[in-house]
Amino acid sequence: MHTQPDQERLNTQANQAQEPIQNKAPFLDLESSGDSLEDGRVTNLYFQLYRMMDLSFFVFNLIGTGLTVITLELIHYDELPEARRVILWVIFISNLILMGLAVVRNQVKLKWRESKGDVFSGFTKEHVELLMEIIIIAASPLPFLDDINFYFSNDFVDGDVYYYANELLCLTLAFRIIFFIRTTLLNSYWHSNRTDRVCSLYASQADYMFTIKSLMRNQPFTVNYSAMILLIFVFGYCLRICESPLNRIDSSSNDFSSYANSMWCVIVTSTTLGYGDYYTRTLLGRIVMSVVCILGNFVVSSMIVIITNESYLTTLENKVVILIDRLSLKKQMQQEAAMIITIFGRLYYAKKHLDLNEEEFINMSKKMKKYAIQLKLTTRKYVAAKALGSQLEEINSGFNSLKENLKQTFQLQEELIKANENLIYKIDNK
Repeated sequence: MHTQPDQERLNTQANQAQEPIQNKAPFLDLESSGDSLEDGRVTNLYFQLYRMMDLSFFVFNLIGTGLTVITLELIHYDELPEARRVILWVIFISNLILMGLAVVRNQVKLKWRESKGDVFSGFTKEHVELLMEIIIIAASPLPFLDDINFYFSNDFVDGDVYYYANELLCLTLAFRIIFFIRTTLLNSYWHSNRTDRVCSLYASQADYMFTIKSLMRNQPFTVNYSAMILLIFVFGYCLRICESPLNRIDSSSNDFSSYANSMWCVIVTSTTLGYGDYYTRTLLGRIVMSVVCILGNFVVSSMIVIITNESYLTTLENKVVILIDRLSLKKQMQQEAAMIITIFGRLYYAKKHLDLNEEEFINMSKKMKKYAIQLKLTTRKYVAAKALGSQLEEINSGFNSLKENLKQTFQLQEELIKANENLIYKIDNK
């Protein structure tokens, strides 16, 4: 028979058992957990739309870049003014479309991030990137500036030295290369909606830097040589523009009107050779070459590191080298032992039949002693190589065992994550 306090305690436990699950476990609340979960189909759809808008941006950027290069040639040689104005108006219209695509692209990107659970409020990093894109696009050759020049003084030449306004604006093409690189990275295997989900599981960020690191790890030579080629062509183009005022007056020395000379100067400077056959004489040209010095050192240093790392033997290659060394040492031991036996037999036969004088006998004894010393050293090398191979096999066996344990742990972790996702999915559908 229960007393009054015992009866009250039983009633309290019964009431607690009848409380809703969400009151006992707030983290299973449908309203609180539904927004934090990611629908893979929706996020993938937004990401594909984001890629499509970026490709559209890429196409119009390519058109504007090509027309700007043509315009620069017409300005440089001062030819076909009417055709140049028509091209400038086409560039102006394509840039307006490009600005609209940049805005739409940014909105689609924000929608994709929101579908993954990210919350944006106020002026975000994406808005800063959009503003920078619009400034770079707007700073392009314009039809309104076709007849405007900027004069300046220079100590190397006499006479009027000037830049065309649109000529200076052509320098912004160096920044537009960033858009081409961005599209290339966005459409690579290492930058996708799946990559973003995997990175979020391991507390990493699937940004462009992650894509560059992944490409550097898997295709180091391709990335490094591509960076070197871009450096030569882009800054050779910029150097030609910066030195064009002096080339219009005097092209007999430091003729940068040729792309070949401009690219040659960039190559010589980026590799820190500095022959001095071509050098910059304008302020803008020196600024460009200062940037080339910094980026060139970075690219060349990276190339040296990549070549050094690629020259190292892998674990399997190291095993092959050790095995070949052991076989070579074993063959050398056999040859040296055969020489010792041959000389010993000759000495024994000569001593028995007395067909060698004392000097010949001493020389052959020294020769046998020399081969005996060599055999001793070779035997030591063979034993050391054999021991090294055994140690590497033991270490490799230990690593394989550890790798298998980690693999099993990782599989268990994936099963637990999948079970949790299924549990949350079932709760969301109730």
